Amino acid sequence: MKLMIGVAFLLALAGSAAAQQEEGIFPFDYRLVELENGFKAYLIKAGAPGQIAYVSMVRTGSRDEVEEGKSGFAHFFEHMMFRGTDKYPDYDGVTSSMGAARNGFTSSDRTVYYLVASSEYLEQIIDLESDRFMNLKYAEPDFRTEAGAVLGEQQQGAMVPGRWLNEKVRETAYDRHTYRHTTIGYEADVRAMPEGYEYSKSFFRRFYRPENVVLVLVGDFEFDEAEELIRQYYTPWEAGYVPPDVTPEPEQTAPRRQTVRYPGRTLPVLSINYKAPAWSATDRLAVATQVLGRVAFGSNSDLYKRLVIEERKVQYLSAGFGLARDPSLVSINTMVVNPRDVRTVEQDIQQTVERFREELVDETLLSDTKSNMKYGFLMGLETAQNVAFAMMTSVVNTGGIEAVNDYYRTLDSITAEDVREAARRYLMENGKTVVTMVQAGR
Repeated sequence: MKLMIGVAFLLALAGSAAAQQEEGIFPFDYRLVELENGFKAYLIKAGAPGQIAYVSMVRTGSRDEVEEGKSGFAHFFEHMMFRGTDKYPDYDGVTSSMGAARNGFTSSDRTVYYLVASSEYLEQIIDLESDRFMNLKYAEPDFRTEAGAVLGEQQQGAMVPGRWLNEKVRETAYDRHTYRHTTIGYEADVRAMPEGYEYSKSFFRRFYRPENVVLVLVGDFEFDEAEELIRQYYTPWEAGYVPPDVTPEPEQTAPRRQTVRYPGRTLPVLSINYKAPAWSATDRLAVATQVLGRVAFGSNSDLYKRLVIEERKVQYLSAGFGLARDPSLVSINTMVVNPRDVRTVEQDIQQTVERFREELVDETLLSDTKSNMKYGFLMGLETAQNVAFAMMTSVVNTGGIEAVNDYYRTLDSITAEDVREAARRYLMENGKTVVTMVQAGR
């Protein structure tokens, strides 16, 4: 159940955090528990009374799938993690008996598992979760059954326009890095998964190790009790994680362009992408790049107001300027109402890029954007689950939550000159990939 917190309280929380910038923006007490095997747990007191969110963040996603023919395995293995152990063979039954909400999800850089339940189940949840991360067990027939379910998921989503376009963008923009394939994986690899039972067990042994998993426990509990239980249940977990050798993407030396024909109904979609830096809490140009996406192409930008609201040439204009663990793409995506306007809309976007490479962003827009990013973060800390999820970017990219404060300190210091330099450094013609998706037969 979502906890509704009053606006006045959240504004007071934001104001308090802003007044304590030297200490950092994060407003809650927390304790870090570190075990000798490399496992880390962040205990945060926040959220509704009587509730906890238990979020296990595995720093492995499709990025880590370096073996040929094994794309999609991080996502597939997320499914297997709900299969149970000798101690708890019916994972679903146990969590249902608690009245717990639980699920998992996978992306390029992470696989995340979460439980939201009453605080009274704290020890049972710690026992349950530590057990499956150490002692997961499934038979080959169960493995094959789940492989069939994943293939069904892959086929069901294969023709969703956004995902179809995303695959084409990645295949065009990347040559070697594993960001070239999506989280679901290549169809041929997904079809071959039923034969990968032994490989799946090796995947578990390699990546599900204490050094590669960070627990964020948020809610209503006592620090000492939670720490004692975590030490009791997670200490036996044997270390052994070895990071995969992810091949860096070679520098792009010329713009790339492709028109792809979607075998279904769609208006033209224009996707303009640039090679961007890895996420960093302290690299000024990395943080400025995220600000750049908002001021140049966000809902308060001049370009958005003109194309979406005034001229109505496009159905939407979105800026995907979130950065990843390795250098990746930032994107400007738009759906053009009239196919004859595609070239004009692309020129409008290019003119905006050139303007931000030459001119300084308006100081009021910059200030408002930074404030929106900062207070949007604070206003999102409504529930225990929201607090835990808000830590995810920091945990996945750095292995801890401390970078949250570093990030917002850097954000506070970003200047108009930084934003212009980010545009000059990363919105480069030679690092540009343009993919236009049009309806087949038109």
